Amino acid sequence: MITLRILAACCAAVAGAAPALAAAPPLTYANPIYGGQDPYVFQADGWYYIAASAPGDTAIVVFKSRSLTDPGVSRTVYRPPPTGPYSKQLWAPEIHRIDGQWYIYTCADDGDNANHRLIVLKADTDDPQGPYSMAAELQTPGWAIDESVFRTADGTLYCVWSGWPTDTVPDSTQHLFISRMKSPTELVGPAVDISGKMYEWETRGRPAGLNEGSQPLQRNGRLFIVYACSGSWTADYALGLMECTDGDVMNPRSWVKRPEPVLSRTDGVYGPGHGCLTKSPDGTEDWLVYHSSIDPEGSWNRAISIKRYGWKPDGTPDFGEPAPWGKVLPAPSGEAPPPAGDAYADDFTSVDAWEPITFFREHSVSARDGRVAIRGALDPRYSDKLVLRDRGYDDLDITVEVARRRGDGPAGLLFRASNCAVGRHRYSGYVAQITADGVVELGRSDGRSLTILAEAELPDSGRGPRRLRVVARGPEISVYIGDADQPILTATDDAHTTGRVGLLADGVNALFGRFRVEPL
Repeated sequence: MITLRILAACCAAVAGAAPALAAAPPLTYANPIYGGQDPYVFQADGWYYIAASAPGDTAIVVFKSRSLTDPGVSRTVYRPPPTGPYSKQLWAPEIHRIDGQWYIYTCADDGDNANHRLIVLKADTDDPQGPYSMAAELQTPGWAIDESVFRTADGTLYCVWSGWPTDTVPDSTQHLFISRMKSPTELVGPAVDISGKMYEWETRGRPAGLNEGSQPLQRNGRLFIVYACSGSWTADYALGLMECTDGDVMNPRSWVKRPEPVLSRTDGVYGPGHGCLTKSPDGTEDWLVYHSSIDPEGSWNRAISIKRYGWKPDGTPDFGEPAPWGKVLPAPSGEAPPPAGDAYADDFTSVDAWEPITFFREHSVSARDGRVAIRGALDPRYSDKLVLRDRGYDDLDITVEVARRRGDGPAGLLFRASNCAVGRHRYSGYVAQITADGVVELGRSDGRSLTILAEAELPDSGRGPRRLRVVARGPEISVYIGDADQPILTATDDAHTTGRVGLLADGVNALFGRFRVEPL
């Protein structure tokens, strides 16, 4: 079984440039864009590369995408040895290109968190999607995680990380440390503690304070570090900001923290933190990528969001408030609209050309034996969905075989969908679905709630596979069951005229097979 956690299902690239969809609406997106934590995005040569821990923190994967709203296609680039000091718990990887060479900076241990140390992986070739090999351990005074590297204007390379101060009780506090680097794989000189004073908002869940997930930010000759603080398992996880005020990077007194968090929880977003900083595809906008918890009380069930940020008159970054979940926002500048989709078919015998997503749980989607399984019953609050990447459809004929398994929710087809995001009904578009009560429904979602446009009872009972078919021409939508010539229900609706297609399991475990879509 192969499990991948990507925002959208991918198909093989179509040779040549495909025509754009007619009358495509303005490009928008909604948060959260996919499930995960500790995002790191490196932009190079027109691509975004995202390093991430594989499910269970057992390996490192790298995603590649043209779009900031879609992580893209993933490849597993490194698997640690089965035993040893760096064999377990690979956390918060970052991918960097330094002097033409690709590196991944991460941390690992032997299964005991107290033994976490910083490690460096080096690409075997010039392909950022691997493979990678173990290059070195970065020698720190002790426990260390969440390293990031950066180069200042004078060419000096630095590493900053989160560690346990040597004179404190293990796991009672985490501080930020910085050191010069002799090379991309070696620290040189002292490890300097730059955390300084811990404000009250940095101590939630860890009374002595917790700083981690540091991200250097340089602009107009000034050097900042954006960092995460308080317990990542709490709803009070937040982002803080410190600045090197006099250019003396290795002097702890040079680093001054802002007295208030620069990004923190709201009534609808919980524990926003551990982010990274990047640019829009055309390089004209600044964007923050970060994770937050799906649970109001905080947890390690997290999802990734993005938001554009600006700059205050005093020259410091202005992150504002976390982007509300489900709110439709303008897409990053330079994002390309999906081209018009052509005929597509998938029997799910291989995931080479169909890479499914998990919007809520890392293990909720898998493909094998000619079926794709979506375990939407893992948490009924969050339906799981798959969509085809890099293609959209106006008028279409779409079919799939669907079999409901455990759970009380419906399962079916998404079409003319946009702004797909983590969460129940988090898409703008249509769904044709079969309920637990044997009812076929045609619904329209506005991204927050579902309106049923038409419904009809199935002609016979049973939980076996059903062939579900939708034909949409302009505002006329027809839904068919099996090989019937006549639709089981119809509706007229013009709220959504174009968008992506995919599969949905809303609070139910479902199996899908023989997926087909034809443009009309």
